[in-house]
Amino acid sequence: MFNTITVRDCVKKLKLEVVSGSEYLDRDVNRSTLSRPGVEIYAGYFEFYEYPRIQIIGTKEINLFYMLDENIRKDRVKKLFEPLPPAFIFTKNVEEIPNEFIEAGKKYKIPILKSRERTTVTFSALGSYLSEELAEKKTMHGTMMDINGVGVLITGESKIGKSEAALELLERGHTLVCDDSVEVGEAYSGLLVASCPKTIERMMEVRGLGIVDVVELFGVKAFRNKKKLMLIVELVRLTDEAKIDRLGLEEKYERIFDTKVPKTIIYVMPGKNIATQVEVAAMNWRLKSFGKNPGAEFIDKIDKIVKGGK
Repeated sequence: MFNTITVRDCVKKLKLEVVSGSEYLDRDVNRSTLSRPGVEIYAGYFEFYEYPRIQIIGTKEINLFYMLDENIRKDRVKKLFEPLPPAFIFTKNVEEIPNEFIEAGKKYKIPILKSRERTTVTFSALGSYLSEELAEKKTMHGTMMDINGVGVLITGESKIGKSEAALELLERGHTLVCDDSVEVGEAYSGLLVASCPKTIERMMEVRGLGIVDVVELFGVKAFRNKKKLMLIVELVRLTDEAKIDRLGLEEKYERIFDTKVPKTIIYVMPGKNIATQVEVAAMNWRLKSFGKNPGAEFIDKIDKIVKGGK
């Protein structure tokens, strides 16, 4: 599943000024990469012109443009606009947008926008936004939480207690990202971002109570609409056949797209506080991310004792 966004979404996200073409802001944006058409402007080399991308015009591009004769300028602008790119964004240090671009924007119905930031900042911010929004997404059944800064996806079979554990975590001051249907997208290999469909933002289904609004119950800090996925915690019913790794030495992962996500299994049984265990699992993941592994250190100590070391 792929998300779709428009130029209007980009304007809103980056707080861009609409110089002209406000009626054309609903043009689709379907490329996460951007283009700075300096070679096209100065040399007229359009063979590899990336016209499906949003075009960024900074000081380098505008200086190259003004080095051309007036007739050549018009021809280059025409070639930039004819393939119908989504939009043109002029960055902070471009003091005046050439009239050739304004007129071409009106003719070809393409928005002309202005950023308040320098070219590198605009390029980076917009690129990151598009990478996240246009990434391929899959829907995963579970509850996504932000626990002390760690993005944790709680999974498990139906009625095992995911939402109940999340509710207790909310009472402890942690943050809900999404309950039930979590959208996970890969911005790039190694970075997964979990988000919530707008139809269920802030909502949780609590068995016996129905649908609750976590912001109304716990305040604005109880919800955020996206978070990096760092850890999966799977709730599993404890059976006699279960093989429990008591020292936590076995590293488990789940692959989502091209990214391996660390995974912890918590066995559910009467009397166990699942919320506390999920909270500790998140804290333990953070500890491991700093290079500390208590289980491995314990085995190392025992090994030294057996060998007569200290």
